[in-house]
Amino acid sequence: MKTIITGVTSFRNHGVEALVTTIIEQLRQRLPNPEFLVLDRVPEYDASRVRNPDVRFAQDLTAKPHFSSRLRAMILKLSHQVEALAPEYQATLKEFESADLVVATGGDVFASEYGHRSLQSHLAPLQVAHEFGKPFFFAAHSIGPFKDAVDREAFLGVAKHAAGISVREGKSHAYLTGDLGLPASQVTLTADPAFLLAKPAPECLARLRAYHGFTADRPVIALTPSQAICNWMNSDYDQHFRVWCAVVEMLLRELDAGIIFVPHVQELSPKNDDRVLATQLVRHFNFDARLQIAGGDYSANEFKGIISQCDMVVSERMHSCIAGLSSAVCTMAIGYSVKAEGILCDLFEPAQVKGGLLLPVKDFLDEKVACEKVRNAWQMRVAVKARLQQSLPGIQRRAGLTFDLIAQRMGVKPANA
Repeated sequence: MKTIITGVTSFRNHGVEALVTTIIEQLRQRLPNPEFLVLDRVPEYDASRVRNPDVRFAQDLTAKPHFSSRLRAMILKLSHQVEALAPEYQATLKEFESADLVVATGGDVFASEYGHRSLQSHLAPLQVAHEFGKPFFFAAHSIGPFKDAVDREAFLGVAKHAAGISVREGKSHAYLTGDLGLPASQVTLTADPAFLLAKPAPECLARLRAYHGFTADRPVIALTPSQAICNWMNSDYDQHFRVWCAVVEMLLRELDAGIIFVPHVQELSPKNDDRVLATQLVRHFNFDARLQIAGGDYSANEFKGIISQCDMVVSERMHSCIAGLSSAVCTMAIGYSVKAEGILCDLFEPAQVKGGLLLPVKDFLDEKVACEKVRNAWQMRVAVKARLQQSLPGIQRRAGLTFDLIAQRMGVKPANA
């Protein structure tokens, strides 16, 4: 069964890698004779991360008609009759013609935060799937709320044709079935697939721990500052840096903590490479030996392995948070959209979320507030760990529902049926 996976930007964002590799693994367990085509914006790099014979990578060209000049768009249209006018574009379309289903990933790409062009580019392959009569699924997303009618109508124009929509948190479920009016039979509440991402083997965990200098004599805290968050939120980059300096200084002074920076996104653009900000912070503290950067070209599950050995996580990247949460590590999310609030509210009591586990970016930019919330999260860490250990089995079962749903609607009977 040939599955096309869309919504893939780059595995240089290790949250994207966590989603795609988990989706492939889960569908491989459920679909007969599975083969996968990942439509991708950086296929050469991403293919180097997954070397399975049943997985191929190719450039996603489905959005070309939306982002071309009038002349180029006309040529692309004419290529339906004369393939030689745009052979690579036509090759992409033929992949849909031979596919059995299409699965859209991306986490929060169906939103307004990244602009209308981004939303349109992620909707484009699903429009193509619909034109070819292929069933398509939204796999475990946070969706909306859309900021204007243009985004809203663009999404609904495609989503109404979906064979199924799973969302990874309750706020998105309420938004789709309430505000957007999609039928409850089409929308299923599940959980983020990365809750199912495996950690490395114990011997690898031990080597990672030794390599990064983890010791039993001080707590270790993982920090994931986002190089891009100020650009998305139109926030003050310098103030953002100063607040992170204040948080690091407080953790060193009050806890004598070991700190490991986890650059979960390492895009080629310096505006979205978390190593840039992490290095600036280490440099600011004169390369204090208590500060480490996990800056290698680690896989998503190796990053999860590093995070799983920490005593707390403070992160501006959602899948770094999920690596912590799914490892029962106390995790504080610095959020800018519905995804962080929705996921945390599904796991914890409102008082815990408000008390220290979620801090909106605009509030984080106040040094006093940021340090107070991090302190609160640290004080809550034992209770949070206990809560996660209790709730994780249910969350992981929910994460698997996305793939049960896809298999069911594709007519595949469960293996134990």
